[in-house]
Amino acid sequence: MTAVLYSHGLIVELNPLMRPVIQTGVWLFVLVKGMTLALAYFCMIRYARTHLAFIQKSCFVGSALYMLIWTVWFVNGLR
Repeated sequence: MTAVLYSHGLIVELNPLMRPVIQTGVWLFVLVKGMTLALAYFCMIRYARTHLAFIQKSCFVGSALYMLIWTVWFVNGLR
């Protein structure tokens, strides 16, 4: 979604780590984003075999932090 909206000039990337990547190229952004998600997924699947409760809590906390950070960036981007 971000790549499509960015390529049409409708948004700017607020994430300071990903901004230079998307400015270099939309397809590079898609590749980097996909690879980081795939790496995290496979690490969690492997680690969950022995530490399921930790992975469940980590996913919950990580999701909550992601939503908080995204909301802060979104609200600040409206100013």
